[in-house]
Amino acid sequence: MSAGTIAYGLYANPKSGNQGSIFTDGQISGWDLHPGGDPGEDATSDEVLLSYLYRSSPAAYACAYVGLRPPDARPVTGPSDTWVLLPERDYWHG
Repeated sequence: MSAGTIAYGLYANPKSGNQGSIFTDGQISGWDLHPGGDPGEDATSDEVLLSYLYRSSPAAYACAYVGLRPPDARPVTGPSDTWVLLPERDYWHG
């Protein structure tokens, strides 16, 4: 899905908190991330800035990380337009 570009996957886990993954040009380039939280020790200056600007707002962090600029704040602040039920599948093991 990210061939020629970058994508940020966000999973809002109610038990362990938000988790993120970065895909660059079709390959995973970051995983087990905590979007909207403190930057990691090896974070770039851009990642530190995003962590400061979007603290406690993982959806806004993920959008900003990939340069996505929604026309308004509703995708981040709500309410949702649509809920989509995804089929169950083990995406990590085929």
